[in-house]
Amino acid sequence: MHKLMGTVEELILLAEVVEAGGFSAASVRSGIPKSRLSRRIAKLEERLGVGLIRRDSRHFEVTDVGRRLYEQACSIRESALSAVGLASDSLGEPNGLLRVGCPVALATAIVTEVATTFVQHHPRVQLALTTTLGSADSLAERFDVIIHPSAGNLPDSEMVARRLGEAAYVLVATPAFLAAAGELTEPQQLAETETIGWDFIGQRGRWHLRGPEGRSADVQIKERFYSDNLLVVREAALRGTGIAPISRLLASADIAAGRLAIALPGWGPPPLTLYAVYASRRTLSTAGQHFIEALVAHLDRTGL
Repeated sequence: MHKLMGTVEELILLAEVVEAGGFSAASVRSGIPKSRLSRRIAKLEERLGVGLIRRDSRHFEVTDVGRRLYEQACSIRESALSAVGLASDSLGEPNGLLRVGCPVALATAIVTEVATTFVQHHPRVQLALTTTLGSADSLAERFDVIIHPSAGNLPDSEMVARRLGEAAYVLVATPAFLAAAGELTEPQQLAETETIGWDFIGQRGRWHLRGPEGRSADVQIKERFYSDNLLVVREAALRGTGIAPISRLLASADIAAGRLAIALPGWGPPPLTLYAVYASRRTLSTAGQHFIEALVAHLDRTGL
């Protein structure tokens, strides 16, 4: 039995190392020294008589057997987390570690405020907020709750999704840039104006916009600059690079301060829907449930 207990712990460490893509990254994420992680995985390989990870100073690769064991290790870890969650929830108040994944722009605009307030109100909770890239399904093993924006309905998945609301987007630029560009009243004028691209807004070089009275337009644009990070897009707009699509919530302070202005009043990209997503195979902890409710309450008060 003692041998089995050690193996279970080492399998969970294997899952952490594989997901992090290396011992150094796993050490940063877990707080476990790199040397200890390496020793425990080496001990697991010796005990099982198989190689799980090929590594040297420049290369990290999971073997076929390691990949299959990783999948089993994830199941073991999820069962352990579920067991701990049941015990914690029996205390009747939010407690324990809550792992939240969220895109960096949403973390900046919304989630950090909610998360810090949440831990102040619930001192038994430790909340880890990690900025993310990727689909909710690909992140499911790493987080208890994932805040996920979507341009439409979420695809079929084993994940459970709670709709939080819609985030409105506007087209903005600096007042100086708009003064130089001349008055813009129709979407097609954007074809002759320098713009800043963001990958959530349609195809490269094309924007789909919605306007007043149910109107819509597809516009060819000249992307002077492009990024997959909305905070980078905002910074580029503030530096006068061009017209950018930015969430109204993220741009509101800059607009109020006169640093940015609406480029095409009445027109903008379609809104994105925000979801709180979590794995259906695991009961969401009391902390997770309360955190989602805190997000919903915050968005009801402040809007998007």
